[in-house]
This record gives sequence, C-alpha cells and structure tokens, in this order.
Amino acid sequence: MKRKELVVMDNEESRLPPLDPDFLIDEGDPAKLAAYARGLLAHLQVIRSGQKANRYPITKIRPATVWLLEAYIAAQAAPAAEAGQLIRELLKVDPKASTLPVRLSNAEAYFAAIKFEAAHPPDPTGKAPSTASKYAVAVRMLKKSGKKFMSQKTAEGQIRGWRRLEHYQANVVLQRPASLRAKS
Repeated sequence: MKRKELVVMDNEESRLPPLDPDFLIDEGDPAKLAAYARGLLAHLQVIRSGQKANRYPITKIRPATVWLLEAYIAAQAAPAAEAGQLIRELLKVDPKASTLPVRLSNAEAYFAAIKFEAAHPPDPTGKAPSTASKYAVAVRMLKKSGKKFMSQKTAEGQIRGWRRLEHYQANVVLQRPASLRAKS
C-alpha cells in the first residue's frame, strides 16, 4: 500500500511561502497572506497526520508563521482565521509530554529510590540525601522497577545522577519521617 504524498497547489487559495534566510518576502496583499496561512495550516495538519513533509518540515513552518504575522502587521491587516488556527496548532500541548525530571519509563524507579532514601537518616557530610549507599538504593530501585536488562553499575550511575537533582533531594527531605530528620 503506497502512502499518499502531499501536493500543495500554488494557487490563490492555498500556498506555502518560500523560505530563504537571505531573501525577505515583502507581501502586503491580505488575500495572498490568507493563502499562505491556509497553505501552512494544511501542510502542518498533513505532517501531523503522519505524511512526509516534502522539504517543508515543521522547523520551516514555525519561522514562516512568524514571517506571516510580521507581514500582517506591516500590511496593517487583520490576520485570517487560518492564521489563528495555525498558531493554535503550533502551540498545541503534547499529551505525551511529561513535567517529571526523569523519563516517564523511569518514574516508578525514581520514586522508589526517593522513598528508600527517605527511610534513612540524612548524610551528616551533606554529600548525599541519606546515609544509604548508592549500591543499596540501586538494589532497591531494581527490585521495585522490575527492569531486567539494567545492570547494577548502570543503576548506581542513574542514582548518582538523580542525587544531583534538586527535585530528588527535596523529595527525599519531604518524605523523611520527623524521627529521622537531623536536629539543627
């Protein structure tokens, strides 16, 4: 089964603006600007549906959108509805994105390591969040996460990196019981 390729027609209804960093496009006709907005929006939707970009990827659509808005401002014309839709589509939230400081696949192991470290008293030297060794935390993390293909050394390296994260350190302190907190 052959994939359907994108064909952008260069007519007045829909077109893609040429992008060249050495060439500034000076367009003042609102009808042509609206055609560019429709073309960019249609092309972006085609790319997001899984089809090929045909030498006009999203990384080119973004600067073309900026140029388009600047052209509308220079022409002192109201942007077409498609320009608003284009901006909305470019700024759409990625539902797969995460705000965690670690990969989503490692989140369970990350929080297991925090919980394990919180069960130990704080390190008196301040070099680590707790007196638990990297080895002990890594063993616990490997048991909780169920990762069969990760070595002990890899897990210890991951713990070393996590211990540097402010989020990790703060959560260890936050989850530590009052009886284990250092007395100031």
